[in-house]
Amino acid sequence: MERRAAYPTDTQHMVNLSGYVWAARQLGPLEQRSILDLSCGTGYGADYLGSRAGRIVGIDHVPDVVAKSRADYLRPNVAFLAMDGCALGFCDASFDCIVSQDTIEHIQDDHRFMSEVTRVLKPNGVLIIFTPHGKGRGVTPSDPFHIREYTLDEFRALLAPHFSTIQWYGRRQGHRLKTVERSMDSVRNLDPAGLRNCVPRPIRHWLGSVISRLQGGPALRDIIPDDIEYREEIADDTNLIGVCTK
Repeated sequence: MERRAAYPTDTQHMVNLSGYVWAARQLGPLEQRSILDLSCGTGYGADYLGSRAGRIVGIDHVPDVVAKSRADYLRPNVAFLAMDGCALGFCDASFDCIVSQDTIEHIQDDHRFMSEVTRVLKPNGVLIIFTPHGKGRGVTPSDPFHIREYTLDEFRALLAPHFSTIQWYGRRQGHRLKTVERSMDSVRNLDPAGLRNCVPRPIRHWLGSVISRLQGGPALRDIIPDDIEYREEIADDTNLIGVCTK
């Protein structure tokens, strides 16, 4: 599974962070609520939620990743645990909310995963789950880390038995982020052999920012979570997001 550390000019990091920002807005007041971040990766999302919620638990199945998150993020109300998402070591009805961003497409047994998620979610609890919008279970994803990528109908069929209501949303790049990504593509296209990966990331990102500014766009450092769009609209170029109430 991919894990991206927090890096201020990494556009994919900003997309992921925007998911936590958007989820927090959807959930409303969080001060008295417990949230499970499943899977938390390098921990920056759990830390963001921890600045707003009463109790956060972030889990990841790689112990070294969990250890680094513990070292990097020290909020007293945030805990990081090494744990398998298909065998959650929590009592039934442990959490008010669960956030799972771009995880289920990596899980071999997605039905077991969903059973565990709903088991540890409290009655009337909310799951916010993100996944790429794909071509279906029978099509090999272009991303080698993904086991499958769901159509909307497939994802709805997987989630619906576990929840009383589901609201559907799509996520896509906003105009400013698209401009920056085109600029980064310009850098990549100049280097089909991938030699740029030998250049320090700050220099690569600086060059992408220069090209973006020349094209009338923002610098990478100026991209913010609101440059990613979330709408009650599903299209081929959006991620799938379900806001699911148990």
